[in-house]
Amino acid sequence: MKVIKIILVFCFIFCLVIPTLAQTAEEYYNRAVNKYFLGDNDGALNDLNESLRLDPTYQKAKDLMSEIRKDTAPTPPPAPTPAPQVEKPKPELRIPQLDLRPAPALKPRVEKKTEGKVPVFTPQRMPQVTPIPQSLIQQLLFWMLVVSALIVLLVIRLFYVNLKEALDRRKYQICTECRWSNPGESEFCSKCGARLKPWTGVSAAQRKWYSKLNWKRNPFTLDIMPDLFTGYQTQVEAILEKIHSRAGHILVYGNKGVGKTTLLKWLTEKLKDEFMTIYIPRPTENFEELLDFMADHFKMKKPKDRHLTIYDIEEMVSKTHKNLLVLLDEAHEFTEGFERPLRTMGDINGVKFVLGGLPEVREKIKKVSPPFYDRIVLEERLEHLTPEETHNLIQKRIESVGGAGIAPFTHEAIENIFKMSQGIPRMLLKVCDWIITDAIRHDLYVIGSVPEAAVAPEEEIKGEQK
Repeated sequence: MKVIKIILVFCFIFCLVIPTLAQTAEEYYNRAVNKYFLGDNDGALNDLNESLRLDPTYQKAKDLMSEIRKDTAPTPPPAPTPAPQVEKPKPELRIPQLDLRPAPALKPRVEKKTEGKVPVFTPQRMPQVTPIPQSLIQQLLFWMLVVSALIVLLVIRLFYVNLKEALDRRKYQICTECRWSNPGESEFCSKCGARLKPWTGVSAAQRKWYSKLNWKRNPFTLDIMPDLFTGYQTQVEAILEKIHSRAGHILVYGNKGVGKTTLLKWLTEKLKDEFMTIYIPRPTENFEELLDFMADHFKMKKPKDRHLTIYDIEEMVSKTHKNLLVLLDEAHEFTEGFERPLRTMGDINGVKFVLGGLPEVREKIKKVSPPFYDRIVLEERLEHLTPEETHNLIQKRIESVGGAGIAPFTHEAIENIFKMSQGIPRMLLKVCDWIITDAIRHDLYVIGSVPEAAVAPEEEIKGEQK
């Protein structure tokens, strides 16, 4: 509102000042005549100076200026009174002899007049100020209304956007683990995977059991939590060494549930400061969708008259001075039509791939695209965790929900869990969840051995291995 008031005051002053401004030498001369008749000689001289400044050859202004200066010239002092003269004695007159001859005729002397020209001044009537045309006033008022309307619309727009953001902010859910803002309808955190909404359908026994251990939630869900990635130390060191050496592409493969997706997401977060990292869950139906996904992720400006191309990605990489690391999951699903542009993008300087997939991905890439397979410099297979890595994973999961150490498990229970899950991370989480459910049912707070009721069916374990 302050901006609107300032604009209205400015327009009002502008309308008042316009009629009082003289623009030509004649207008200044007319103003000087008015002031001369009113006895303001100094003001008349100032206007005449402005008139001559605009038009040095303006004779009327020159004549009036000389007239004013003549009137204002100082009066000369009176002439001194002559001293009285003393009459001298008259000398004797001597009558000379007269010459009676006629004198020669003298020509009359013609005196030249040297008087200067007196400037003729003809008084003029007082000029009237030219009024502003009505059309100009209407146009000025029209544009003032237009500007005022635009300002009002802008203020309403800003108010609406701020109000909407404030209302949307109330709908956001802040993750208690990583402080990440998530939409109100989300159940899990999009960054760390933690549960956001309160537990529903939890019995009194479950709430009592969780509160006894200071757990905020069940830590053994199948949510992917890259921050809690554990194990495969040898493979991780080899992968990081090849990524930093920028030697070529990397392939990570293994059976279901061994942690390929968690590893790729962990690499995405770990290397995001050094590289331009992007995690792609699975190959898209066509390569244009992949390029659009990358453009949205990196907030690229898309061309309006055409689709994005691989060369736009190359230009983005060259401008940012960072290498692009693409982590593509479920690589065993890509087709022959998807492979060719993927290989072309992989040939761009500064673009590297880390592919993850099932064991058959090696043979599929060899068959579909031998040139792309030749560009893979490292193949790492993920099989299972060691007993020590199993212990670390269980401890990290429990501490992430507020627990302490490995409680309520004992070391004997963790050894049994490793044997049952055979070190497969997904199966390990399932077994722990079964054990916790059985412990709540029997009101156990120390789990020294695996209850028989919690043993996973043999066919399900074999299915995870396959």
